[in-house]
Amino acid sequence: MEHLIERIHALGLPAEIQIPLISALPVLELRGAIPYGVWVLKMNPLKTLALALLGNLVIIIPLLLFLDVVMSRFEKLEIGKRLIERAKNRGKIVEKFELLGLFLFVAIPLPGTGAWTGALVSFIFGIRKHLAVPAISLGVIVAGLIVTLIVSLGTFQGILLGVLFLAGMSKMLDYITDKK
Repeated sequence: MEHLIERIHALGLPAEIQIPLISALPVLELRGAIPYGVWVLKMNPLKTLALALLGNLVIIIPLLLFLDVVMSRFEKLEIGKRLIERAKNRGKIVEKFELLGLFLFVAIPLPGTGAWTGALVSFIFGIRKHLAVPAISLGVIVAGLIVTLIVSLGTFQGILLGVLFLAGMSKMLDYITDKK
């Protein structure tokens, strides 16, 4: 993924285009765009957050609309089967708590829990699109705020807080999913 960011950077696009573009990409999303904007491009954290939210939120509805078409073909491929199985395993909180679980799944900025995977998990567990959009959107906003806070603290404190936060959220999710 580093190479993808380097390629986008090499295009010489303004930061106001780079951040939403990176934020709209699968895997990277705003979890990659915000640190890149603040640490590499030296942008204001709030401006970076706004641009990253724009890029990550704008993809939700098209993702949900086209998943039906794409998944009918994708799930027949071996890689598709593996991705769906991985999403099912990661999405146990969604299976148990439905909309609240979908919101938490997207809001907790762990690797592989953004809008793209949230849309896929909502599809897999049959959450209606008009209900999934606000849950995923609110999750993206909360994740963006968390990532911005961590990034704004500075490299050492941000990494330390991020590691502690991710460890704590991982344990909390394990606890929640085991209890219900």
